[in-house]
Amino acid sequence: MNKAANRPVEIALRALQLIFAIIAMGTDGYAIHAYRGHTVYQHFEFGNFYEYYGVPNAWGFLMFCAAWTFLGVIFLVVAEISFANHKLIGYIRVAVEVVALFSWLASFIAVAVNIGSNVCPEEENGCGSLMAATVFGALEWLLFVITTILTIKLVFNGTRRPKTSTTSPGIPI
Repeated sequence: MNKAANRPVEIALRALQLIFAIIAMGTDGYAIHAYRGHTVYQHFEFGNFYEYYGVPNAWGFLMFCAAWTFLGVIFLVVAEISFANHKLIGYIRVAVEVVALFSWLASFIAVAVNIGSNVCPEEENGCGSLMAATVFGALEWLLFVITTILTIKLVFNGTRRPKTSTTSPGIPI
């Protein structure tokens, strides 16, 4: 795909990434809000104590990925528009894409592990929205797979080559 035909596709994919990040942030935020931690009485031979279990860290990591996506997508759009011919910015764009790709992969898998377990049983209020957050996290990951592949192809296949020959015309090859 050439660069001109790639522009509308990239804008549509970036818009979907922002929309899915908003949805994932909202549903995960509701799950965090609705989750009620619980206290467990622990009995040991040395003494007893109450231990409080709060919101799992994976849920916060999904929220972080959704918030980080805003910064990443804004950078990627600005870099594509303003610094399209800069080689270093191209490599930074690839790095941002790859970090976002692996962050979303790790976050939606970490949250999916909690669904149906003791942390988030089926009858809990926030678990339905947590399932939705997991689905949109997986869709966000798929979008980043597509955009990462497009960015890698654009950056590494579009490298500049010298316009003139490096050999002199009188030297036989």
